[in-house]
Amino acid sequence: MPKETRKILIVEDEFPMRYLIEHQLKQSGYEVHLAKDGADGLKAIQQNRPDLVLLDVMMPGMDGFEVCTRIKHNPETTDIPVIFVTASEVPEYRARAFDVGAAEYMTKPFRADELLAHITAVLHRVETIDGEDPTATGALDRKQAGHITSFFSPKGGVGVTTLAVQFAEAMTLYAGRPVVLIDFHLPLGGIAPMLRLFPRHDIIELLSIDKTYITLDIIDQFTLRYRDNLFVIPAPGRLIDPNTHPDMEAWRYVCNLLISQGYEVVVDAGSSLSISVIEVLTASEPVFVVTNGQTLVNQQVDVFLQSADHLGLDPRLMMPVINELNGSVREVALSRIPVARIPFAGQPSDTKLWLKEQGLRKMIALLH
Repeated sequence: MPKETRKILIVEDEFPMRYLIEHQLKQSGYEVHLAKDGADGLKAIQQNRPDLVLLDVMMPGMDGFEVCTRIKHNPETTDIPVIFVTASEVPEYRARAFDVGAAEYMTKPFRADELLAHITAVLHRVETIDGEDPTATGALDRKQAGHITSFFSPKGGVGVTTLAVQFAEAMTLYAGRPVVLIDFHLPLGGIAPMLRLFPRHDIIELLSIDKTYITLDIIDQFTLRYRDNLFVIPAPGRLIDPNTHPDMEAWRYVCNLLISQGYEVVVDAGSSLSISVIEVLTASEPVFVVTNGQTLVNQQVDVFLQSADHLGLDPRLMMPVINELNGSVREVALSRIPVARIPFAGQPSDTKLWLKEQGLRKMIALLH
């Protein structure tokens, strides 16, 4: 179906937000219909079936969760993807949205290009995934071959976690691949607090299970769903016994099971070079070695790259990336040419944001 004929229904009780989203979507060639509340939205769906619904959470009378539940329980509308858009930061709302069948969950405010990217990704999945419900809420069951990609820096504070999260999100949007993002920056990690997720389980607990009992369903119990195609396995987030070491045989089994089912595994390996982290990096193709472009960090990155052979790592798979987390850097002296540069976006402009996306896409392209 050509994009010009795709119909999107906006169910939003606040007129300014309804008008703004309508304007953005019409500029992008979508046919837009409006509803001021949940009851009005359900009626609009029956009268003029949309290809996608943008749904607010908090509305008078019937909230968005109830609206989505009714859409998904009706056999005639169950396959219509629903994207929640909300100003609420209640942590439980994200999980609840996916529980009732959401295809995506976005919090206001968001950029127009961000909203359009998620709409495009959701509609693309509807068109290309044959026989699979794009709004299914659960198990990890994809079938195409994946990769293990790790992010590491010998120096902390250069945005390894931020870049790993951005890369994982970009994979779901631009490569259309499901991603499991693993926080191996042990023991505290940073992914769950960054994404405002509240885990009950963690990667250490998962790896304590005998690998003969680990299945996709078991792994699913240890994941947090951040987006429709993005799952997180968090670090413990607390101090643990220093003698506690992850079972790396179980690690290899979990990763191999995931990539055999088509999941991209993205790992935040932190900045501490333990035996376990070296094994993670050894299994990764590639490893993005992160520097912020500052002289001291560049020197440490060079030492790491030059030591790769001695650590049992393949130097060809160690790929430097400049992450301008702390400001723009004009010249970066590294022993190897960086594969990508992520521009400083502390004062974002359209150009800088576009360059940032191009940097992430170049990194994604290296996997193929």
